[in-house]
Amino acid sequence: MEINGVNDTCFHAVETEFVDQFADPVYRTFSKKFTIFFSDTGTYYGTILIKNKCHRDDTTIYITLKVICKPLKCNWFSAKLKQYNQNRYYQWQLQNIYPDSCLNYQFRFYNYQTGKTDTGKHYNGLCNYTFPSSGKFKMSLSIWNRCRNCDTLFVKELEILSFQAASLSNKQYRCDSLESKMSLVATDPKDTCWKHFFRVFHDATMDTFSANEWNNPSNTGIYQRYAFPDSALVYASSKGRLMQYQFPHKGRYILSAQWSHQCLSQDTIIYARFEIPDCYAGINTLAPPAEAPTEIINLQGQSIPLNQPLPKNQVLLFRYRNRPAQKILVRE
Repeated sequence: MEINGVNDTCFHAVETEFVDQFADPVYRTFSKKFTIFFSDTGTYYGTILIKNKCHRDDTTIYITLKVICKPLKCNWFSAKLKQYNQNRYYQWQLQNIYPDSCLNYQFRFYNYQTGKTDTGKHYNGLCNYTFPSSGKFKMSLSIWNRCRNCDTLFVKELEILSFQAASLSNKQYRCDSLESKMSLVATDPKDTCWKHFFRVFHDATMDTFSANEWNNPSNTGIYQRYAFPDSALVYASSKGRLMQYQFPHKGRYILSAQWSHQCLSQDTIIYARFEIPDCYAGINTLAPPAEAPTEIINLQGQSIPLNQPLPKNQVLLFRYRNRPAQKILVRE
């Protein structure tokens, strides 16, 4: 503030005082130009006393100020929305915006198929949502700061794929070897956005699981507890939906099969776990005896006709009429 019209040398004193609504002094100065910082909002009353020594008179100016908070602008430009997804399950995490009691969030999901809107549950800007079906949806996130009276809006249209038909078939065609095949979930076989990934993991952490846990296929909690470190990756393939792999040694292994639609950033993962024994311990790797066997059986319990060539690199059970049965690894 500045008091004008007092440049005459007869004005020898200017005294300014402000009090609050309870008549308590909050500011006092003898300067003609000054700046006041009020500690709180409210109504303040000012008295400006100007004395004139030449004519021995003075005057008083009264002023009333209503102090309110000036709204601060919100910087929404740094806000980012990070997306995680698997199958029809999505998670959004708001980044670069710190949890604040002034902030309110509202997630909405519009279903183009039904024309209905669903509200997503969230915690401090972190929202988990499972879409009810495949199809086209619109996701919107409203954020507003009720303290600063400002808001912003994220809007994104989503084409949700359904991976419910995804399945993985595994076949141990040899004691130490595995053949895995992913089902085809693409509606259009010519869709070039699809990628398929196989990964095989093995390390000492898997030995810490009890035998009951490891051998129970319904116990999927193992995959949340295991960290899948890069150092434990023993094999990886992105060449298609078929994988053939020979395990390097005995032990426990986890197979990860991933369907990924890279254009829509959607994927799903199916895990399988295997325990490979010492396949060739106590097994004869020499040629079978000259005596003709009465029956030859592979590890799947299937009988091999005697008049057909023997499959190579497989453990076969030879049964004889006059001698004990024998497991033999037939090499190439």
